[in-house]
Amino acid sequence: MTLAGRHAWITGASRGLGLAIARTLAGAGAAVTCVARPGAELDAAVAAIVREGGRAIAAPADVTRDAEVAAAVDAGVRAHGALDIVVLNAGTWLPGTVTETSEATWDLLLGLNLKHAFLALRHALPHVTRPGGTIVGIDSIGGWVGAADACAYAASKWGLRGLLESVALEVKPARIRVSIVSPDAINSAGTPIEPGSDERAHTLDPADIASVVLHVCSAPAHVAIGNVHVWSIARAVRSVS
Repeated sequence: MTLAGRHAWITGASRGLGLAIARTLAGAGAAVTCVARPGAELDAAVAAIVREGGRAIAAPADVTRDAEVAAAVDAGVRAHGALDIVVLNAGTWLPGTVTETSEATWDLLLGLNLKHAFLALRHALPHVTRPGGTIVGIDSIGGWVGAADACAYAASKWGLRGLLESVALEVKPARIRVSIVSPDAINSAGTPIEPGSDERAHTLDPADIASVVLHVCSAPAHVAIGNVHVWSIARAVRSVS
């Protein structure tokens, strides 16, 4: 699979899944713009991609702030040209029942998991100009089925799905694809898991999801891949449709 000549703009790209996606797409030939909060972690992520032979820049931003997202899009366009791939990966998870969840927690999860995607799309889409452009939203199995002790997280991820499915209809006439990748349990902290262990059988690595994103982004321009659910074969998951 090759992404030579394409530009991928990725949020939450300084660590975990976002960094795995950035490294994978860069390894396939894409120029990548890594968007995340400023700091040593983002600088190290970009340096690692460059050491591996990839083309990458840092675009520091708080992705819940409109002006900073706009600046991060502009930085990517100045460095690498028009956008071909936008990966909406930034997000987090916090537990809490509806009575335990504070307003601050609600605002944090809805801001990072949902508002960030709205802001990114608003500023990035005008720069996705070539047919076959691809928007990838990293959702969750929790965006399809409810879960006790995760009401704010589930609300944000269901909202993300609604946003992306609506945008898919808006950009279809321009032949831009929108895909939603919904993983189950991910070893996002990156702590090594012992081969052959029960945890290994039930937990995905960021690289596993990154390979799925690469497949979505490298599909022929006339092919749109919609909703993709990803879980380990060994893990029991409620049916989603």
